[in-house]
Amino acid sequence: MLRYFPLDEYETRWARVLTEMEVRGFETAVVFGRGGGTLDNCGDILYLSNHYAISGGLDSLIWSARSFSAVIFRKGQAPRLVIDEPETRRDLVSVRDVTCTNHPFRCVAELLAAEGVDGSVALVGTQFIPVKYYQQLLDAAPGINWVAADDLVKSVRRIKSPRERECYRIAGESATIALNRLMQGLTGGLSEQEAAGEAAREVVRRGGRIQMIGTNHGETLGFDQRFPLTGYSADVPRMGDIVTGTVHAAFFQGYLLDPGRTGVRGKATAGQKRLIEAAAHIVHHLSAMMRPGVATLDVAAEGDRLTRAFGGTVSPIMKNFPFYGHGIGLGFEYPRLSSVMSLPEDRIEQNMVFGVEAFLSLDGTGSAFFENIIMIGEHDNELLTRSPDCWF
Repeated sequence: MLRYFPLDEYETRWARVLTEMEVRGFETAVVFGRGGGTLDNCGDILYLSNHYAISGGLDSLIWSARSFSAVIFRKGQAPRLVIDEPETRRDLVSVRDVTCTNHPFRCVAELLAAEGVDGSVALVGTQFIPVKYYQQLLDAAPGINWVAADDLVKSVRRIKSPRERECYRIAGESATIALNRLMQGLTGGLSEQEAAGEAAREVVRRGGRIQMIGTNHGETLGFDQRFPLTGYSADVPRMGDIVTGTVHAAFFQGYLLDPGRTGVRGKATAGQKRLIEAAAHIVHHLSAMMRPGVATLDVAAEGDRLTRAFGGTVSPIMKNFPFYGHGIGLGFEYPRLSSVMSLPEDRIEQNMVFGVEAFLSLDGTGSAFFENIIMIGEHDNELLTRSPDCWF
């Protein structure tokens, strides 16, 4: 195999991280991520090194912190990668200087201490690093003051390069086909798990990795999924049921999309049509509003206005996700489109990618969900997911 991105793409990313470090006053930064079947900050490691740890599991007599890896940045030096595997995939990994170890956290701290690094060091990944592994950093490098900087790489990742944007176009095609298969199954008489299986086949056969396929219908419709453990149940929607479906997957080269739709099995009532069409309208309206320089708080305020104008009730899923969208890339990203989660300084920028979504609920009718993925362009936004708006 060969890396999808050439080396100069990674060199540009490293330079941008080093520049951001300088802006924040850091000469050294350590970026941790975890693979092993998870997506815990693995996007930062993929972005910087194209490494994904394959091993999972608990600590043992010979290993600690299985599935964790780290990229070390120091001013004036090339990046270094520390992995928990005995050998490096040189055909894939972009970083030349790689250290293989059974104890990634201890190793990182010992490497820095041996080089005389002390004082403040940026630490990326504090939102998921276990306490006992953080203790290894403290014990092996007592002179370092680890400063949380979880958004250091994500702030650089927000703007997608030309090559990344092409990745997203390929991913968008796969996401569209997979979501179509899911909704065709849900509205056509398949069980939720059978419909999810049809969607999963499309994701995998096009080179993607599934994070979650979520479905719902019937009396649990106000929640995100009918069976949270898997995302789908063995139940078959009845005639007249509203059905919801969403496909979360790293569709191509790790780039994530999470489009969703709502439909009806059989003939839709006037109320069901109004509900589903209103959710789609909100997303289209907000997407058109999202131009470079626009404040995310302004987009959220318009979403709130449209939701109030529709009326209805607040469902559990609306409480769980109080926003109209989010940045997306090698994982879910900032900024959010939310009256309670956006920051005053958050702005839409050219070449960002967003999931734009809406949730509505109406007593006696049901709930609806709609999400598209768009790429912000200079003159027009590019729609990456092109599934039909309404499935009835």
